[in-house]
Amino acid sequence: MELKPQDTLLALKYWSIAVDQTTMTVRELADQVGISASEVSKGTQRLFLSHLLVQRDGRTFTENGALLEWLSYGVRYAYPQQSVGYGRGLPTAWNCSLVQSDMSPPSPAWVWQQAGGSEEGILVQPFHAAVPHAAASDKRLYQALSLLEAIRGGKPRELAIARRLLTQLIKDENAK
Repeated sequence: MELKPQDTLLALKYWSIAVDQTTMTVRELADQVGISASEVSKGTQRLFLSHLLVQRDGRTFTENGALLEWLSYGVRYAYPQQSVGYGRGLPTAWNCSLVQSDMSPPSPAWVWQQAGGSEEGILVQPFHAAVPHAAASDKRLYQALSLLEAIRGGKPRELAIARRLLTQLIKDENAK
């Protein structure tokens, strides 16, 4: 069993909806994340096998320690960041307005290609094609995905700050 890129996106969506203490059907998850319902089902099973998801009281939750370890140290190597040109899209990494830090955003901005995007910049290929779609409909997910993009493309100082901010986001949101 091997995790696929959409599984990471799905794990972050499970984390985001658990914070709100809501539940979603497979079809609703598929629509919000931008992947097929069958891939949601298969991905959920892979996430359970990899211990990134657990069941408690009949509900699905992310195993936050394992999720943070995967996001902080695994994704960067499994799905390395690539720039694919220049264009318009959804700002990501340090250019995302939801990411608050002392880091100066790069200029030109890093963006995920998206029709009608709000900013021009260097097009960064997301680890899965559905990332911009999923981020556009969920602010908490967008913030986490932007920090993950900073981890994927960061230098040592940026990596340390992005990992700290992502850890705070995931742990603080679940404490609410």
